[in-house]
Amino acid sequence: ALNQHLKLLQARRYLPPHQLQRGATSLSFCLSMAQSRKLRPGRWLRCILLSSAVLRRAHCREGPPDFRCDQQPEGAYDPITIRNAAGTLEATFLRYGGTLTHLLFTGGTEVQGPVDVALGWEDPRQHCRAPQHQYFGASVGRVANRIANGTFVLGGATYTLPRNENGYDTLHGGWFGFDRQVFDVVTRSASSVTFQHVSRDGEEGFPGTLTVQITHSISDDNEWQLHYHATTDRDTVVSLTSHPYFNLNGNINNMLTVLEHEIRIPTGDRFIEVDSHLVATGAIGSVSEATHLDFTTPKTLGRDIDRGTVTPQGGYDNAWVIGDARPTLRQGALALALEAYTPLTGIGMRVRTDQPSLQIYSGNFLNGTDPKTRMPRKRSQSFGLEPQYYQWRGALVVEAQQYPDAVNHANFPSVVLRLGEVYSQRTSYQLFGQSPRDHGSKAASLGMQLLGPWPSFAVQSWAVLLLVVVACALDRGRRLSTVLGGWASRPAGWALSHARGLEPRLK
Repeated sequence: ALNQHLKLLQARRYLPPHQLQRGATSLSFCLSMAQSRKLRPGRWLRCILLSSAVLRRAHCREGPPDFRCDQQPEGAYDPITIRNAAGTLEATFLRYGGTLTHLLFTGGTEVQGPVDVALGWEDPRQHCRAPQHQYFGASVGRVANRIANGTFVLGGATYTLPRNENGYDTLHGGWFGFDRQVFDVVTRSASSVTFQHVSRDGEEGFPGTLTVQITHSISDDNEWQLHYHATTDRDTVVSLTSHPYFNLNGNINNMLTVLEHEIRIPTGDRFIEVDSHLVATGAIGSVSEATHLDFTTPKTLGRDIDRGTVTPQGGYDNAWVIGDARPTLRQGALALALEAYTPLTGIGMRVRTDQPSLQIYSGNFLNGTDPKTRMPRKRSQSFGLEPQYYQWRGALVVEAQQYPDAVNHANFPSVVLRLGEVYSQRTSYQLFGQSPRDHGSKAASLGMQLLGPWPSFAVQSWAVLLLVVVACALDRGRRLSTVLGGWASRPAGWALSHARGLEPRLK
């Protein structure tokens, strides 16, 4: 039992060696003396408690460990850029954490030139050094999201993980999750790159050696595509994702938040309930009973955000249920999970995935006013000469993944990866440009925001009726044109052009 415990502690790699050695030697001595009965029961118990306390201080030390940011392998912070043939979508990554640092899209209808729609640090080393670790653009594993109490049972054995979120749970794989690992580059081309990380048995307390490959590709359709592939040498648990922070307005005109983003989760009629620590309870709720979580019809992110329950000030950090298939079994085309759009730049985004849930985080803990915790914007998202900072609710994080804490809930889809099985997951983020006029008239948009889902349906119904009337008028206009020349055809043609402008919205 002692050797197994020491192996677990050593795998975490943040224990002071002298403290580990002292506690291990002392505990071994106590055990041997107890076995030989050379210590009275009282002294034996005191010996055990004191030496265990040394190990426990190392095991449960408060605060983050030393991440050795200046001792990373050569090239860990060097940028790797890929783009499509037209150059309309360009992504930059780091080997450190397999991290996305920039995502530049050219095609917004309300802005000229490229817009960087992903948050990040100007200095790539800050992805390691920053005390406010926000997982900007990082790859996340072995198990994304939160694991209650940092423990789970697999094959009859209990595994203990570092509780790196306020000492309560394990967040995104622990202190040294995939966001803190330096990936190797396996293959690279102008439009794609494949990263690989070999997660050794016992890394952050997880069983089995897991070999993970993540391929990032940029398509000619302006789609950032991710393909995850993993195998293991023994049964383990796996749930991978990426953690990009999106801002489709790119902070243009010094816009501080993303609250104007219009969001739609077409199949998101259920959500995973969480406790006060944001850990999944195992229950599935309906958005009909929590309407602030209802994005099945489009609405702005800011409309109901103050009704959120994840912080005292509201906000979103929730997982929506969008499917029930395991990533190792599902095949075929990816399902549409989310649509987002901002009229400020005319940039929209479609998220497709084969994962059963979608975690959305609204930047609740970004703070641009506290000098101790504020994070400066990248140059690509700054305007003017004064320093600028990422602000509260200044980003939208969209993570496609398995159900949170599935390792502890038998009613959730399993995240167990068996020996001989292959983990496979696909997710994509497609950017597109669309003018506000094509996306929907301002009046209709205002009606949707003020009146809610039912009036929104009514407004669209009236719009369909209007289109039918216009079509009839057009037909009559064509008949009149044979009598009156081209006089009547001009207004009819004008009506047709506007009717065509409504078609994308009506569809």
